[in-house]
Amino acid sequence: MPPSKQERREALKAVYHQARDCTRCPQLAATRTTVVFGSGNADADLMFVGEAPGKNEDEQGLPFVGQAGKLLDRLLAEIGLQRSDVFVANVLKCLRYNARVQLGDGSWQRIGRLVQSRYAGTVMSVDEKGRLVPRRVTGWHASPIGDRSVHRLTYRSAKNVGSRRSCIELTGDHPVLTPRGYVAVEELRADDRIATGQGLSGLARDVVCGTLLGDGSISRKSAMLTMAHSERQASYALFKANLLAELQVRFREVEVAAAAGDDRVYEAIHVRTLAHRALGTLRAEFYRPKKVVPEWIADELNPRMLAVWFMDDGHTRHRPSRQPLSEIATDGFSDADLQVLLHGLQRLGLSAKASRRRLYFDVTGTRRLSKLIAPYVPASMRYKLHPEIEARIPFDETRLEPGTPETLYDDVEVQEVTDRPRADQTFFCIDVEGTHNFVTAGGVVHNCRPPGNRDPHPEEIENCHEYLLRQVELIEPRVICTLGNFATKLLRADPTGITRLHGREEVRVIGTRAVRLYPIFHPAAALYTPSNVEVLRTDFARIPELLAMAPPPQPGEHEPVPERPPDLPEPDMAAVAVVVDDRQMGLF
Repeated sequence: MPPSKQERREALKAVYHQARDCTRCPQLAATRTTVVFGSGNADADLMFVGEAPGKNEDEQGLPFVGQAGKLLDRLLAEIGLQRSDVFVANVLKCLRYNARVQLGDGSWQRIGRLVQSRYAGTVMSVDEKGRLVPRRVTGWHASPIGDRSVHRLTYRSAKNVGSRRSCIELTGDHPVLTPRGYVAVEELRADDRIATGQGLSGLARDVVCGTLLGDGSISRKSAMLTMAHSERQASYALFKANLLAELQVRFREVEVAAAAGDDRVYEAIHVRTLAHRALGTLRAEFYRPKKVVPEWIADELNPRMLAVWFMDDGHTRHRPSRQPLSEIATDGFSDADLQVLLHGLQRLGLSAKASRRRLYFDVTGTRRLSKLIAPYVPASMRYKLHPEIEARIPFDETRLEPGTPETLYDDVEVQEVTDRPRADQTFFCIDVEGTHNFVTAGGVVHNCRPPGNRDPHPEEIENCHEYLLRQVELIEPRVICTLGNFATKLLRADPTGITRLHGREEVRVIGTRAVRLYPIFHPAAALYTPSNVEVLRTDFARIPELLAMAPPPQPGEHEPVPERPPDLPEPDMAAVAVVVDDRQMGLF
């Protein structure tokens, strides 16, 4: 006869007391505050399995008590459930020594040295708005590679070092910042773009892009922006140099030949910036290998960028007894480039006609163009505006504040190098305060673990394995939601990542019981990748449907559930610190 509910509850209590007094892992037993066994209803049909307790969980003895826990509670409420209806338990990532990390002062240091010296200064990081900011290091980790994959990560415009691009090597489970959120290296797609950790202020980016649409260029060898203006436009050249102050501009007067082979010369102002990694990223966008207009200009062309482009290559014809008409020279751009520019102008409410390598604006378009860019045009260049608009809308220097630099994104280049020989078998990571990420030579990567945690050792994984299996056996859930990559890979005994599996249920044998396994994103991942909140909400909405299904047949009943293939490795189980009392387990 199967055990009764009461017998199962008493057995679960015994497992709790056994875990509470567990000293199989001496280091964990000596440093933990309490044991985070799990909490919720001991008869729940729905069970959640997370990764590992963090600092707050260890202090309070309960799983999911921070911001991720609040999100979990909110999502449960949206499907008509609360914590007391479910049971929540836990399961229990890193960079190679020579991976370079950018410090807060802009210099670079090997991550292994930062860990070994317990460096407590600042490193460059990316905040929730994409801004590059210095943040303090609060934790240091070193762990063996184990059976994890190793990947070489870089991006298309990364600085060349010797015969190849600057890169880092890191384990496949390490998350990297992309426009779609943080993605584990091993799950990056060929068309992904990653945050480079190099960037410009919004002002500098607009001026650089406007200049590249105009008569500026970026050197292929040294990533310097260069431009030249006639002596008449010396004030404008100085104006742009001031706007690009963060790039340390240099300028000088030169004599330029009027034409090849012509003895006539005229005075010109030659302006150039120092080389900058962010300029290298923009050069990769604007040159293929000849200068092109990147497709994203159609969506990101703005009045400030347009103003610089127009001041560089635009002109307004003033004709007696006729309305002024504006035009912009587009020499060197293809028909496809012109279409991108026309779409960008149209998005700003400006219609133009492409003809003879120029963009022409009609009377209405000329007025709208001047109205849009007038606040950004200084005194020396206001002759290019429509006279009525020039008199009515003044230059507004407050619209030219630089702001904080923001990271740029570039095409990812990633290669698995697990099988290549290496002398060092230990990889390193740091924790960063607030933003939980840091800039490396290969891109922006996330903390390997929350502060105070580290990778579990193999013996710790083995020691905790039986506790989770006994919980599943005694609680008898019909559905187990695995939260995030680690728990999903563990319970499926398969390396396929959460990005591919989320929202897809399957019947699996966990220990001695068959359950519906339902992988979903970890709530903590949704907190640092807001776009995942809606994905998580959509996946949660299916849980009532899964609970309404008939329980899966148990091994030996009706249609036996196949055992895990013998060639798959035993599932990993991380070391868990746990606590729960009868009330938290729903035993009363």
